[in-house]
Amino acid sequence: MGKILSAPIVLDVLSGTEAYYSVRPTGLQLLPNISRKKGGKQPMRTLIVGAGRIGMHLIGYLSSSDENQLTVIEKEGERCKDVADKYDAIILNEDGSKLDILKKADASQADLLLVATDDDRVNLATTRAAKKEFGIPRVIAVANSPKSKTRLMQAGADVVICPVDLALRDFENVLSKDHSITLMYRSAENLRVAEAVIPLNASLIGKKIHEIQLPEKCRVGLVCRDNGFVFPEPELELKSGDKVLLLGDAPSVARTVELLRSSESA
Repeated sequence: MGKILSAPIVLDVLSGTEAYYSVRPTGLQLLPNISRKKGGKQPMRTLIVGAGRIGMHLIGYLSSSDENQLTVIEKEGERCKDVADKYDAIILNEDGSKLDILKKADASQADLLLVATDDDRVNLATTRAAKKEFGIPRVIAVANSPKSKTRLMQAGADVVICPVDLALRDFENVLSKDHSITLMYRSAENLRVAEAVIPLNASLIGKKIHEIQLPEKCRVGLVCRDNGFVFPEPELELKSGDKVLLLGDAPSVARTVELLRSSESA
């Protein structure tokens, strides 16, 4: 067995966290309930299409738990051999977008499908077939291009992950002029959750939360200080070094960050 790789792109998604991802608003939990058998819990039957850079991370992450029963479909023989050498999974050296191959992989019995090839056309066809022909309850798909996100959602994906969007968000955090960190952004709602640090010379130091005139569409969600956190009660006074969690529409959050970091001499 080879080393177990982490899966930073989808780890939050698999644990139920919705951040930076297009998520179908079904109101249902991300992972389906697995019925219990006598003597223990039935493994979750997971089908993974694509064993490239992202797919291999997923296989490594999921194979580390006995709760997952993995089937992998991959076109390239060398990748299939790599999976076989490292992980415990059923492997099909085939094209996962074809109906007969999905049927061969018992797609109708899968609890979860992860579509992670580097070809969005394959991802689209696989996603559509998974929902329409096999009724897989949960489908998570990778959009290699941001332009493919909407089409994958329309094809039936419950969650669409775009690595390009994630990378761009990281660059924006590094280059951000307002010295804040974006923790989550949902483009459909223009919702942004960000963290801003109160500097030493901020004019709002000592002021109470209720005394700050925040934009209408922005709220303080939490204040982190002294290795802990406090809820933003109206009488809470801000201190230098406080990390303030903000949520609201993107322009309002940006204005609030500027407000929190403004100094007397500004």
